[in-house]
Amino acid sequence: MKSCSGKISWWLQGCGLVILALSLTAAAPKGEAVHFKQLIPFVEVKIPGYQMEDKPTGATVKHEGIQMSEARAAFHSGDKRLEIHIMDFWGQTMPFLAGMPQVDMESSAERLKTTQVQGFKALETFRPQEKEGELSISVADRFWVKIDGDGIDNPESLHSAAKAMDLKKLAELAK
Repeated sequence: MKSCSGKISWWLQGCGLVILALSLTAAAPKGEAVHFKQLIPFVEVKIPGYQMEDKPTGATVKHEGIQMSEARAAFHSGDKRLEIHIMDFWGQTMPFLAGMPQVDMESSAERLKTTQVQGFKALETFRPQEKEGELSISVADRFWVKIDGDGIDNPESLHSAAKAMDLKKLAELAK
């Protein structure tokens, strides 16, 4: 059973998802999603102390005016595992973190806080008892970069993965 602070964390993440859903259904004209082959190089990175498990994968879907691209890569170091995802929804701006206020919440079960990664707004979540965490980064209010960690002792592994990425170059694709 989740603690009250866990419920707060899920509520805050849910608010972010509501903002995301609203931004995706906005009446603004939608552009082309960046093809996954252009996103693959951004997940094909060298993370100190980690090895890539397989070649990065991705997909681009276009169906009746709806477009989405995704690229992902998985890494491991012993029992530690990181997975990097980059998502582009409809080529539309996605201010899911821009609307989120500064948050810093800590309980005995988890820590959730907004932060900056290479100048982009991010949301860091870490659960020390489960040794897992996520780092969600809004790049140019368009790309959602999500780094998941399992078996990690602290969120620094997530930030190391983010530092290995060229997020400013990814932001150039948003233009």
